[in-house]
Amino acid sequence: MKGDAQSFKRATVVAVLGLVLQALSAAAVAIYAGFSEGDHAAGSAAWHLAIGVLVWFPLVLLFDLHRRERRESIEIERMALEESAGVFEADETPRTARALEAFRKYALPGMSLLVGALLLGIGLLRFGGVPDSESFSDTQTLHKGFGIAIGFAIAVVGFVFARFVSGMGTQRIWSALRAGASYAVGSALLGLTIGVTQFIDSSASRSVALDAVAHAVPIFTIIIGAETLLNVVLDVYRPRKPGEDPRPGFDSRLLGLLAAPDRIAENIGEALNYQFGVEVSRTWFYLLLKRWWPGLIAVALLVAWGMTSLVVVEPHQRAMVLTFGKPSAPLLSFGEREGDEVGPGLHIVAPWPMTEVYVPRSVVRDADGDLVETRTATGVRILRLGTNPPEPDRAILWTNDHTQNEVFSLVQPARIAGRIGGRRESGDVADLSLVAVEVPVQYAVQDVRKFAELAQPDHRDRLLEMLGERALMRELSWRRIDTVLGGERVALAGDIARNLAETFANVPGGTDNQDAGVRLMHVGIAGVHPPKDAARMFERVVQARQVKEANIEAANEDKIRILTEVAAPIERDGGLVTASDIVALIDELTSMREAGVDNREIVAQELAVQRLLEEAGGQAGAALTDASAERWDMHMGERGKAALFLGQVSGFRAAPTVYMASKYFEALLETMRSSRVYVTSENFEDLRVILELQTRDTSLELFDPEAGSGMTP
Repeated sequence: MKGDAQSFKRATVVAVLGLVLQALSAAAVAIYAGFSEGDHAAGSAAWHLAIGVLVWFPLVLLFDLHRRERRESIEIERMALEESAGVFEADETPRTARALEAFRKYALPGMSLLVGALLLGIGLLRFGGVPDSESFSDTQTLHKGFGIAIGFAIAVVGFVFARFVSGMGTQRIWSALRAGASYAVGSALLGLTIGVTQFIDSSASRSVALDAVAHAVPIFTIIIGAETLLNVVLDVYRPRKPGEDPRPGFDSRLLGLLAAPDRIAENIGEALNYQFGVEVSRTWFYLLLKRWWPGLIAVALLVAWGMTSLVVVEPHQRAMVLTFGKPSAPLLSFGEREGDEVGPGLHIVAPWPMTEVYVPRSVVRDADGDLVETRTATGVRILRLGTNPPEPDRAILWTNDHTQNEVFSLVQPARIAGRIGGRRESGDVADLSLVAVEVPVQYAVQDVRKFAELAQPDHRDRLLEMLGERALMRELSWRRIDTVLGGERVALAGDIARNLAETFANVPGGTDNQDAGVRLMHVGIAGVHPPKDAARMFERVVQARQVKEANIEAANEDKIRILTEVAAPIERDGGLVTASDIVALIDELTSMREAGVDNREIVAQELAVQRLLEEAGGQAGAALTDASAERWDMHMGERGKAALFLGQVSGFRAAPTVYMASKYFEALLETMRSSRVYVTSENFEDLRVILELQTRDTSLELFDPEAGSGMTP
């Protein structure tokens, strides 16, 4: 069916209007996304709307070519009726018709590939750039009123325009406008999403929809891009009827259902007919479905509603059945059951919404630091008491920062040496010390009902953590820092575990204490360290201890060396006697002297020590041997002098005159032995004396100071 030029001109005007509205919508959302903070979904929607310009622009060109082709055809027909029409050949195809055919064959598929690739690439890029879930917990975007106005305006205008264009697309000559209508309804859906999200964000104290929408918008873009590329591939193999206009690949079949919700069945039938190339909508099966689809949907919904009464509890779970909010037993159980709790297996309960099966929720961090939520009861849960764990890929040293938010606990200082019993004086100040203790606690849910009644689901872990911090503080407050940093970690972990077990078994609440319904599996101490500023003081203590040990080792070496030099080990009575044994005997001798022991025992002890020292052959033995030789030499010398004296006395008594004369001459001889004697006559002519000063010694002894000259004038 061929339309006239006026019809295609109208379609061209509508396509231009769609292009302008699409560009204005993209610009408005981009401006809002640029000025807002934290609205990742708005940025993704701006990219999606901007790509829509590439959808409307080919439609403008397509209908403009149709308009020009119709005018050219009319002109050719008019000129053929004239006499000058012979210049045209009957089989010649008009230039605009050839351009239109080339545009349909090459430009539309190429533009569809470009749109699909851009949608898929932008969707994947924006989905990968979504911030972590924690970033949205306290995020409040700016200009929320502007976002609400823009979102709802795009939603209303886009949906009304999409309905208008979709109505035009029901005409065969305007069927290509359905591609623009489908993209317009997609833009309206994104605008509605932005408006609703910002409305929720402005109504709540914190955003509860930003995270979900930030993921949903890129996923929506990815789906539309994948569908566009798939349409291009399927159009290559789809059989076509003669004279049938091809549908652009960017004509989304999914969004087309939203553009005309009152014609869903017809749209589905047209899509099937178009895709398979046959009248699928006229087969008996399709007609049967078309006639009985409300009943089939009702039966499907009824079956789905009935299946909500079937509950499967997994092996790592324990659940509690709540009927109208109260714990109750299941209607029928094919698995474990204990009171109000049900274990792994199949259970039949009343259908939703009368019954809810509650399984405790667990939120933990994986190796990458992301929060992972699971539904489990027997699974291991972790509480981190004390300070935070150290950051990965960082050296764990006392002089380094372990984590960003370090938490320190108060402990007692170490005992001060010199005080009796380590007690403080009356005027001393009660000092305290700081220490960071990392205590990971692993536990599992033992009683689901008690655990559920403990607190609200979002507050249970926080309540257990606060109770654990109180128990840890109570356990550390009376301990000294040297014992916490020392070798009592195992005992400290055991005491903390017992304290935590008592605390969790008697949780304050209401009028009576209640059991938390958890079972401790492991309590350990992963790390203990003082503040970074005080770490150097501890290093000095360690260094001083090392210096002390080194000095002690050096003194022991000197002791061994000196004792070995003084007295070497000797074999005696089948044993080895060392210098230390001899020193012990000397100490015993000193004690005997101080105690006033009999002299004979002291002498015997002295002789025993002396014999050992002499046999050892060291410096002490050599000194004793030299002293003994010197003593005997002195003794015998003095004894000889005494005997000589006795002989001189006997000689004096026998001949006193002779003895005295001999002694006189001996003394005179001794005196004159080294003196020179000059013999002169008794007659002097004058007082001048001529002497020949010639020594009798050799010239080598001339300068010998010990050889006296003995010259006398």
